[in-house]
Amino acid sequence: MLKNFFVSYSKKGFTLAEVLITLVIIGVIAALTIPTVINNTKKQEYVSRLKKAYSTLAQATNKIIAEEGNPKASIGGWCNSRESMSDMYKKHMQNIKECGSGSGCFENITYRGLNGSDAGAGWNLDTAHSSISKKFILADGTQVLFIYYGDNESCGGNNWGAQDACGYIFVDINGSKGPNTIARDLFFLELREDGLYPTGCERGSCSGVYAYACTCKVLRESAMNY
Repeated sequence: MLKNFFVSYSKKGFTLAEVLITLVIIGVIAALTIPTVINNTKKQEYVSRLKKAYSTLAQATNKIIAEEGNPKASIGGWCNSRESMSDMYKKHMQNIKECGSGSGCFENITYRGLNGSDAGAGWNLDTAHSSISKKFILADGTQVLFIYYGDNESCGGNNWGAQDACGYIFVDINGSKGPNTIARDLFFLELREDGLYPTGCERGSCSGVYAYACTCKVLRESAMNY
């Protein structure tokens, strides 16, 4: 009877071959799914950081407009020079660190496009644009730069997917960390007469090298669906 018991019990186990096959299947499934999970988690982190940065800067913009009036330069507003725009944000925001060329903001970064292409030398934001007024690091490490153009005195700027902008704010949501890619960790905001808006809600595309409209798409959908 005891012998029959062990024979019966042993028949309920798995052979070595069955165990190995099971492990191989689990390994294949993991190899296929883990990168997707990691990628989706990273995307959600980018979304959260962009929402936080936009909220911080939009609140500061509303405060500035409430206290300082219209930013429109043509009627004597505060967005009337390359310096005044960024100086106003510095005045009305806490825990903001100013940095210049080669001193910690956008340093030695040349961004790539969403399609993987090199965005070009013009996207070395440390030194490339003479229209950049100033650059800052927010308390959480987000890098921002402010761009003013003199021909936008009437708030008619339509660069980088913007519509009727008085000025522009570029936001790198994770500082100097990678992937340093437009529409992944670099986004665009536009200053209008009545507040701060994501670019691309009226014009532009969320594709190609520059993908300006992705800023609006991400904030509207609370997701990075691309």
